[in-house]
Amino acid sequence: MKLVSTGIKGLDWMLGGGIPQGYLVSVIGSCGTGKTTLGLHFIYEGLKNGEKCLVISFDEDEAGLIQTAEGYGMNFSAHSDDLLIVRLDAEEVKKKVEGFEDHLKRIFETIKPLRVLIDPLTILETLFDDAGRYSFLAKIRGIVKAIGATGIITGESNIEKPSSSKFGIMEYVSDGIIVLKTYRENELEEAILSIEIIKMRRVNHQRKPRPFTISNRGIEVFEESELM
Repeated sequence: MKLVSTGIKGLDWMLGGGIPQGYLVSVIGSCGTGKTTLGLHFIYEGLKNGEKCLVISFDEDEAGLIQTAEGYGMNFSAHSDDLLIVRLDAEEVKKKVEGFEDHLKRIFETIKPLRVLIDPLTILETLFDDAGRYSFLAKIRGIVKAIGATGIITGESNIEKPSSSKFGIMEYVSDGIIVLKTYRENELEEAILSIEIIKMRRVNHQRKPRPFTISNRGIEVFEESELM
């Protein structure tokens, strides 16, 4: 089984080396926990290795994502020949679901990416009912799998169940689930960010959550530390 580095040393350690090639992994967390940042690490690692990478954003445009990445020291601009960033409007996608599927297939077939980031899916999920959400996410999964890419999709967590996605659908189309949380022992203490691998099929991964920080170098996972 070939493993794909996430670009985050501590997370690769938790995964036993990285994400299995061809997997689609959901990264779930509340606002500000670093979902997009983790995804950008994943894409940048591919770019540094000369891999074709695709980012589909339902939020920031290309300039905004590149600026965010470069704020963490990731020089996306130096790899523009291997990178395609597509910003899509969720409302327009819902109006033309079938057309979107064909459009997405054409994008994938044109660039033939080895790595894909779709961020964030929650914006799109809010526009569908449960059946529509599952159908749409299953189509995305099928397209990513058909091209043989390794993908990360991001989404908001459920307020009442922070280890689950907002609508409980992303889990069913994913080969792996990585959850980002904020943790504090009491309201007077500074919040600690934690990362946990809930699921990674056929991988003997670390199961304990680990603390991490987000700095101007991006995400750093503390392998040797455990949350009390």
